[in-house]
Amino acid sequence: MLSGVLNVHAATGEEVYKAACSTCHDSGVGQAPRVTHRDEWESRWQRGRTAMHDAAVKGVPNSAMVAKGGFSKLSDAEVKAAVDFILARTGYQESLVVKSVAPAVPAAGSIAQPRASGPAVDDQTLQTQVAEAIRRNLAPDGAQIENVEGKLLVRGVNIRVSARDGAVTLEGMLEKPDIISRAEKITGSVNGVRRVDNKLVAAGLFDWD
Repeated sequence: MLSGVLNVHAATGEEVYKAACSTCHDSGVGQAPRVTHRDEWESRWQRGRTAMHDAAVKGVPNSAMVAKGGFSKLSDAEVKAAVDFILARTGYQESLVVKSVAPAVPAAGSIAQPRASGPAVDDQTLQTQVAEAIRRNLAPDGAQIENVEGKLLVRGVNIRVSARDGAVTLEGMLEKPDIISRAEKITGSVNGVRRVDNKLVAAGLFDWD
């Protein structure tokens, strides 16, 4: 049950953690990562602070992480503060998110700076070329590309591709986290791509069942 202090003032991250999060994250119940075990958080750090905030506030489908940990009266700010407390306890550093990414490629989930490209390519052509490049390099043999509400879905890797004014957006929940950065690099190499907005998410990031 929530401590009374949370009903009186905007609680600190530590207060929210102790009242609402510690049951799972102190003991590891439901395979929740424990704050005393840095190694259990390292793979989650790769998505960055914002993604972890969103997962805690909104919950993660098909996992033990429900919205706000089941404490709906908590404000979004209080939940994010609890996440920040956890990150501090586990030794998170912003630099760890990008340490394995080449300097020319932004961390997964970020928006790349405008890049030089060849002649302008119309969005439909660009979208098709990116989807085909992802299918050819990442999808299993025989995988198809389908148009789903204007976005091209690359079957086999579950990546949706859209393009607007040379900016390409990648979306989807992936079973293999290593594909996230690879898909971004492949997209950035396609002629005409001026920016990559990588919204790909690792399916197992917060899967604690």
